[in-house]
Amino acid sequence: MPEIFLVFFSILILSTFSFGQANDRSSHQLSSLNGAYHSYTELESELKKLALNYPSIVRLCILGQSLENRNIYALKISNHPGRPENEPRVAFLGCHHAREWMSVEVPLQLANYLIKNYDKDERVKAIVDSSEIWIVPLVNPDGLDYSILNYRLWRKNRRLNGDGSFGVDLNRNYSFGWGADDSGSSPRPSSETYRGSQPFSEPETQAIRNLFLNVNFSATISYHSFSQSILYPWSYADLPAEKEPLFQQLAADMAQLISQVNGRIYYTGRSAASLYLTNGDFIDWVYGLFDIPAFTIELPPVDLQAGGFFNSELDIQSISAENLPAALYLLEWAISTYASQDERLKPNAKNKLEKRAGNGLKNKRMRLTGLEGRN
Repeated sequence: MPEIFLVFFSILILSTFSFGQANDRSSHQLSSLNGAYHSYTELESELKKLALNYPSIVRLCILGQSLENRNIYALKISNHPGRPENEPRVAFLGCHHAREWMSVEVPLQLANYLIKNYDKDERVKAIVDSSEIWIVPLVNPDGLDYSILNYRLWRKNRRLNGDGSFGVDLNRNYSFGWGADDSGSSPRPSSETYRGSQPFSEPETQAIRNLFLNVNFSATISYHSFSQSILYPWSYADLPAEKEPLFQQLAADMAQLISQVNGRIYYTGRSAASLYLTNGDFIDWVYGLFDIPAFTIELPPVDLQAGGFFNSELDIQSISAENLPAALYLLEWAISTYASQDERLKPNAKNKLEKRAGNGLKNKRMRLTGLEGRN
C-alpha cells in the first residue's frame, strides 16, 4: 500500500475530551463567529496536538491542498500508524459542503473518542489494534472559512469560474456518473450544484481520490447535514445497487444504535429515492469503483423548520454522541468481514479503473441504465 504521497507530521498540545462534556479549548472563544464550531485554523491546531500527544496511535497526514492553499488533513489512527498493516481500513469524511458545520465536528469527535479512550476501553483498543481508521474532518476548508467569515450559507468551494461566479459543488465532482443528467448536478457555474468543468477538476476531490486509490478501504461514511438520515447508493438514479440488501442491513443497524442514545430516528434508504438525485457524488464513486459499503449520514435536524444548517452549539455533543455507536459498529463490521489485503483490489488495478480527464467511465452498472457519465 503506497503512502509516499502523504506527508506525516505532528506539533503541539491538545486538551481533554469526552462525549457528554464540552470541549475545554482555551483558544476557542464561544463569542467568535463560529462559536464552538471549528474553523480551519482551529481544526488544524487540534489535529496537530492530537498527533503530538498520541504518536503511538496517531499520524497526521496532508492529503493535498485546497485552491487557496489550505491543507486537507487526515488522521490515521492505528496501533502502528507509521506503517501499513494487513488490516481493514475505514474512512470517515466531513464537510464536502461548507455550510454543514456539524459535519466537521462529528468525525473530529469520533477521532477524539478513539484516541482518548484507547488505554481505557477494551472495545476501543480492540478496534484500533485491529484496523486503520482514517478521519478527514474537513474536505472543503476554503468554503468553510468563507461560510464563517462572509456568508453563512455558502456551500461550494471557492473556484473562480469563467463566468465570474464562484464555486464547484465538491459532492458533484467525482467521476462515477459525473454529468449523467442535469437533475443530479448542474452544468451552470452559478448553480449551487455545479459539477465543475470535468470530473476531479478540483484539488479537494483530487486529494480524496488519491487517498482512496492508495489505501484499500473496506467501508466509508461521509457526514453531511441536514435531514437526519442514512443513505446508500445509488444516488445518480433510483435503482438498486447489487449490494443493496447489505447496505439496507448496515444502515438499519446503525440507525437503531443511533436511536438508542438520544431517541432520534434516522431514516434509511437509497439516496436517489430518499433524498434527491445526485450524480458525481462521493458514495456512488466509492461503491462504483471499489465495491465497498459507502454511506452518507445526513445529520440532524430533519428539516428547515427544526433549524436546518443552524444547529445549536449544544447540539455538537449530543449529535456526536449518538453517531458514535454507529461508527464503532461499522468499524467492527469491517474487522469481522475483512478479507486478506492480498485478495483485495490493489492500487494499480484501481488506477486502471479510474476515470481520466477526457475519458468516459465505462461501468457495467451505468451501461445497464443508459446513463453513462459524459465529459
